[in-house]
Amino acid sequence: MLKEQNVILGISLLCLGLLIAPLYDALAKYLSEDIGILEIIWGRFFSHFIFLVPLVYFLKGKKEFINQSTKHQLIRGTFIFLATAFFYASISQIPLANALSIMLIAPIVVVFMSSFILREKLNSLKIFCTFFGFFGTLLVIQPGFSEFNYFSLFALFSGFFYAMYLVYTRRVNFTSDPWVSLCYTAIPGALIMTIFLPFYWDSDPNFSQIILMGSIGLVVILVHFIFIKAYQNAEASILAPFHYFEIVSNMLISVLFFRDIPNIIVCFGILCIVSSGVLITVRQKLNYE
Repeated sequence: MLKEQNVILGISLLCLGLLIAPLYDALAKYLSEDIGILEIIWGRFFSHFIFLVPLVYFLKGKKEFINQSTKHQLIRGTFIFLATAFFYASISQIPLANALSIMLIAPIVVVFMSSFILREKLNSLKIFCTFFGFFGTLLVIQPGFSEFNYFSLFALFSGFFYAMYLVYTRRVNFTSDPWVSLCYTAIPGALIMTIFLPFYWDSDPNFSQIILMGSIGLVVILVHFIFIKAYQNAEASILAPFHYFEIVSNMLISVLFFRDIPNIIVCFGILCIVSSGVLITVRQKLNYE
């Protein structure tokens, strides 16, 4: 059984990662105005690959990279590639708020898939908090779906694949080094996008845009390493409601940098999101007393 301090640490790490995560979505959205979305996806995965994989392979060796978990690592890496590709494609054509609200079906999928794949125990509180957090997310984002189209479906696909990535992150954490897991987060996407690079590259990015594309990879490395450590310390079904904290972090960025003060409905939505996480945390503490 996981210790209380481990679970609290896992929750804290996840919230820290989600506080940073909006940066790479914002960079991708900004770059999509001038650069093709496929080039941005390539830049995200290739920069992650080139900054990390050679170094970790040199330090850890072949035995750490190829073992009994390699198949699941490749599946996991493919899931995050598909999640990222579909999400970036969606935000290139629809508002970020709409795409994010659809994509945040992921925690609900995590809660239920964790019981089948990870054999984690579900209870009514986990289910309630996940849906309550999703309700709060809709209040914060207040998306408009009058023009629901296939780009919206891309966001839905992204949410499903992201959920499967999170579940497999928990699965491989039992047998794999976290740095190796972080490498496999990039390997499938980098290989796939590089192989097909000559068929879709038609942009001419300037130096600052190249730096921003590389920066996405660096931010992703930091955030996903934090996610991996979080899922080492707590069950996927416990962490699922906390993924809605990303909405809170987005709102904090809007207030601090753009002076966008939320209204009463948005504040109530934030309260719902925070409350869903607090309920899970309090329940978890009571289980150890």
